[in-house]
Amino acid sequence: MGLIKNATTWSTDNQLDYLSVNPTRDEVTHYKVDSLVESDDSITKLNTLKNFTNITCLDYSHSQVGQVGVGEKDGYVKIVDVFANETNLTVRPKQRRCINTIGINNVGLVAMGLDKHRQDTSLQVWDINYQKQGEDLVNLSFEYFVNESIVSLQFLNDISLLVASTKFLKEIDLRVKTPVYQHPSRLSYDIKLNPFNSWQFSTYGDDGTLAIWDRRKLSGRMVPGDLNLATPLLTFDKLVGAGAASKKYMNSCFRWSSTQNREFSTLHRGDIIKRWRLGSTSEVNEQGMAMESLFVSIVHDIPTIYDRVATFDYIPKNNHGASLICMRQSGTVYRMPITQCYSNTTFSFNNSLLLSNCETPIIDELVVTEDIQKSGALQNISTEMRVLSFEDLGINDDYAPDEYNGFSEDEKSEDDVDTTDRESNGSLDHYNHDKESHNLLEDEHFNLFWRPERLLQKDISVIMKIRAMAGYGLDPMKTVDLIDQSKSLQNNAYIRNTWRWLAIAKASVDDGTMVSGDLDLGYEGIIGIWSGLKGLVNQNRYLKDGSLTDVQLKKEMEKIIRLRKKNKVILKNVGSMPNFPNSPKHIQRKLCMIISGWDLSQSDYEEKYKIIMDNGHYQKAAAWAVFFGDIPKAVEILGSSKSERLRLIATAIAGYMAYKDQPGNNSWREQCRKMASELDDPYLRVIFAFIADNDWYDVLYEQAISLRERLGVALRFLNDTDLTTFLQKTSSSVIANGELEGLILTGITPNGIDLLQSYVNKTSDVQTAALISLFGSPRYFKDERVDEWIQSYRQMLNSWELFPMRAKFDILRTKLSTTSSGKIKTKVKARQLYIQCINCKKNINNPIKERNGYTSKSLISASKRKINTIQDQNGRQKEQHRYSCPHCGTLFPRCAICLMPLGTSNLPFIINGVEKQRDLEYEIKSEKNAHFGSGQNSVLNDSMAADLELRNKKKMRLNEWFSFCLTCNHGMHAGHAEEWFARHNICPTAGCNCQCNKY
Repeated sequence: MGLIKNATTWSTDNQLDYLSVNPTRDEVTHYKVDSLVESDDSITKLNTLKNFTNITCLDYSHSQVGQVGVGEKDGYVKIVDVFANETNLTVRPKQRRCINTIGINNVGLVAMGLDKHRQDTSLQVWDINYQKQGEDLVNLSFEYFVNESIVSLQFLNDISLLVASTKFLKEIDLRVKTPVYQHPSRLSYDIKLNPFNSWQFSTYGDDGTLAIWDRRKLSGRMVPGDLNLATPLLTFDKLVGAGAASKKYMNSCFRWSSTQNREFSTLHRGDIIKRWRLGSTSEVNEQGMAMESLFVSIVHDIPTIYDRVATFDYIPKNNHGASLICMRQSGTVYRMPITQCYSNTTFSFNNSLLLSNCETPIIDELVVTEDIQKSGALQNISTEMRVLSFEDLGINDDYAPDEYNGFSEDEKSEDDVDTTDRESNGSLDHYNHDKESHNLLEDEHFNLFWRPERLLQKDISVIMKIRAMAGYGLDPMKTVDLIDQSKSLQNNAYIRNTWRWLAIAKASVDDGTMVSGDLDLGYEGIIGIWSGLKGLVNQNRYLKDGSLTDVQLKKEMEKIIRLRKKNKVILKNVGSMPNFPNSPKHIQRKLCMIISGWDLSQSDYEEKYKIIMDNGHYQKAAAWAVFFGDIPKAVEILGSSKSERLRLIATAIAGYMAYKDQPGNNSWREQCRKMASELDDPYLRVIFAFIADNDWYDVLYEQAISLRERLGVALRFLNDTDLTTFLQKTSSSVIANGELEGLILTGITPNGIDLLQSYVNKTSDVQTAALISLFGSPRYFKDERVDEWIQSYRQMLNSWELFPMRAKFDILRTKLSTTSSGKIKTKVKARQLYIQCINCKKNINNPIKERNGYTSKSLISASKRKINTIQDQNGRQKEQHRYSCPHCGTLFPRCAICLMPLGTSNLPFIINGVEKQRDLEYEIKSEKNAHFGSGQNSVLNDSMAADLELRNKKKMRLNEWFSFCLTCNHGMHAGHAEEWFARHNICPTAGCNCQCNKY
């Protein structure tokens, strides 16, 4: 059988050296292989040495380039030079017999393993340097083991050998006559050392069983008469084929990888190469040495390009890559690439797919295109500032995303697949036209799949990044406008309506209409209000010490309702809310109607009808009229439609006035029930369901209409018992299903966090969960899940390098955690940067530790504080200067330009800095053109002018701040520093040559 092996120490560049023995065992060939060229042309045959007879083994010198030792079956060993194509030495042992194995070390020692002989040793070591040219017999330096066959050996170093006989594994130290150790084993053929771990080696046995050993486990002290049984690290039964040992001259088809640690490959049936990856665990033996325990981690099957492969070896490449050089049984040599297979995949925070394998340190990345991210970042979101109230929940609630889930018009046509056209055409040509530009893939079974890139673009992590870039969640009302205007966001209606409810709830908290005395019901849900004290358990809603009673709770709720009526009078939106005289919970019912947005007067009804009809939703307006108990109004609304179908339906509904008082079934009721089950529009279905049986439960359990609408019906028409059952059942359902709109029912409460947890489990939208939960936690309660969402979202913002957004998120968190009494509930990180006094090294801001140690006054405010006296180092009282350190009294340094003390406010002059007034005028002009369009003689509106004026004031304020050189410690006002160093490089202080602006 053939042999091919890499002469690893001969190569000095990308040209690798390989030695081969042909399958007929009579030639030795030297090849050069270019590792960078992946083709058969990279293999160059340099020399072929002939005149050999039945080659049994081969080894090369690591120190003498080109020197090769060849053993033959007839008992001769030839030392040849493959570069010079000549034979330098030909020797034989005293008793000629087969050379089973040969090894050459770095100092010229040659070890031969021979068949057994009664009168001659089987392991003979001799020195090439002391062997005379022309001598036939070998001049021995060391010899071992009489009457024992040596079948395999390897030099461990210049003085040690690992030797295997047919019965023992041994280690020989040439300085002593006895083995260092020997252990009985039948797995003794073809010793191969692990190139990455000299302690490990492999052997195989008669039946082809492969074993991997650790020499440290074999090196126990020998006791006469005690044969210690050696235990391999790993054993593979019959891996290299039964009868492999009978072909001991084949050099087994096993190779340690030359590029990866704990990897080897084996050849099977001449057409499959298996790559074995080993895992390891460490353990400490009795002597305190770290030992490895191995296990099989991954096995890859690589089909060979050609069959009847006899042997192979690795071709190492850059970055730990590899390919294979193979020899067929005909003796031809070819190169075979190794197909890289990914073993690890993960997603980055940018939702790029990172792919890696266990072979190379290179990570491949499937990148999400930036176009969608840029298009989703809306820079100018203008929100109309007006007074919001809960009844505004009905306005614009007819919003519905298109069926393409927020895709743009171009994306609709691109993603739409007309299956009818495909069937009519009878082929896939129409659909597959320009398939590379298509976002969908189709398999042989006509199943549609997203393209990987498109799928990653629509993943929630990409959407969360786009939202964050646009300021999602920082202001509820702006978030609603953001969702309305963006085409690339996941702008589902339930997300939009949830943020609208939060915007109105926040407005009620800010103006104090949900706070009465010491009771704060901000962001409370309907179920919490209806359940009374039980619904407020585990929440810090009552600020006074002591417990809240039912009587106190009802009184405070009545105050909130009266305050609500007072505000409605101020807003000229006077109306009467329906009374519930028979309900012992009429106060809770009224407040629940306020929270749900159904606290409406007759004028409110008419306004709602008009808004909905103007948007073309006559069915919804008619249903709302039914919800308010006004069937004639529903008939009038449908009759005013331009649709003939809706006018006919209005005629059918008008029959309710004639049949409502007639008991029992009739043909009209049967037709109404039939239409209630067959109509596609959910609002028409609930109308016919109600008028057929006069039962509101048909409306309450119609899932196609919004939860808020069903809650309005329940609060208006169900008695206390039925309402309690409905609210509890609906609450359990929305929490279990993670329905975000259910927050109007649960509120931002512990039950609301349960709902958000279900929502995160279903959608992975941790961004929305973190931002919404801020409104209730930790102001009213604490929950570990909220902390986890917040930390996860902060890490995501940092990973996206959206540090300003993360800072705004932290500020929002602190602001929302502040109670109505001004106490901050969250733990705020202390300021990381401040100016210290050059004398006492303390913070000159002197932060006032109020409100949980968070609040501190600004730099200029701190410098203005007057402290009449202060103690010096001797304890004497001295007067405190106005612009000095509040701790030690050291005066603030003066500006090197104007000589005024730094920190002085209301300066008698204006510091403009580098930015001139013409720059501000140009900015105003640019914003005017962007807002109104170039070429139009329009004037900036008052709000934009006020915004620019505020921005100018902030810039002027910044120009008065401290500015120091960290080299010379001289200080200036920030604006003066900009003006000075715009024209100079040297410090303005007299006698100072520091180039302050250099660094």
